[in-house]
Amino acid sequence: VLPTSCVWLFGLVESSIGRMEGTQTTMLRDIVPIVFCSTANDWVRVPDAVTPMVQSKGQSDENLQMEHGLSQEDDFARIATLNILADCFPWIVELATCSKLRFEWLKQELRRLDATVLCLNEATLSAIEHIMSDPFVRENYFVSEWGDSSKKQSINDTLLRQHGCFILSKVPFESLSAFSWGKAHTKSSREVIVAQVSLCGVPTVLCATHTTAYQHHHMTRDSQIAELKEAVEGDAKYEGVKALFILGDLNLHCPSEDGIILRNGMLDLWAETHFSRTPPFNDLDPGFTFDSQTNRMIPRYIPGETRSMRLDRILMREHSLLRPRSKCVIWANTAVDPKHPEVFPS
Repeated sequence: VLPTSCVWLFGLVESSIGRMEGTQTTMLRDIVPIVFCSTANDWVRVPDAVTPMVQSKGQSDENLQMEHGLSQEDDFARIATLNILADCFPWIVELATCSKLRFEWLKQELRRLDATVLCLNEATLSAIEHIMSDPFVRENYFVSEWGDSSKKQSINDTLLRQHGCFILSKVPFESLSAFSWGKAHTKSSREVIVAQVSLCGVPTVLCATHTTAYQHHHMTRDSQIAELKEAVEGDAKYEGVKALFILGDLNLHCPSEDGIILRNGMLDLWAETHFSRTPPFNDLDPGFTFDSQTNRMIPRYIPGETRSMRLDRILMREHSLLRPRSKCVIWANTAVDPKHPEVFPS
């Protein structure tokens, strides 16, 4: 149970793109994009939403998609990730973490953040029901899942286990898949949500990822990231992709685990915008996303915890056709309410 928060603003750059060869895999299953339909007053599959909305508004499918989000040709975009800290843990954890208060705060914070694409970890059906009830989310985002927590039913079956990954996007999904680690030493109950979109006119894939936790599982995380990247690069539908991101709670506990990033041909965008030799990207801010010294809620649900770590990352494949427009920043790292200084977003 580990908190995360990271956001990056980026823009277009002219460059070349390399492609690592990989084998075709069957671990990616297609799932359907979901959007709020005002006619039905409900979240529905995108194909189900288009026909009634076009008939009532006299719009083309393309115009409908643009009305629901940003233009695919905008010259900047903001991607973000957050582990929202699931609300499905034992009651004693819930007493310390106050999920309803945190999720209410998150609805308001999403307006301020205004992310183009937001990837959430530890999402549950009850959590997304709360978030997706907000008019701002309904008016602006396509999403990767919707369901009924009371009936334990969902459209894509990505959150029926304890918790999972979830994506909100202002730009339409060109394809949407769920990836399962299939090897004996990489298996996990959490699927990766793989979204293909167009950002700044660049064909882009974003993988909302939550790798295996705990420090001693560092070799498992290494294999999970390698297996995910190989599966995406080996799938024919992603052949034209010019930017690839793996982001989320990657659970990278130790500085030595940074080698995982380099071995897989990826760049750590926090390091690129804070550990550079070139101003203003050289402030050496450690960028802790799990910081028991400043987050007063952590010792409440993990008694005795004293560590500060950068568990959460936004990784981008080398030679992608995008570059930083500003520094990567931490968000969701202050108390949700002055009246509750011990309750943090995660």
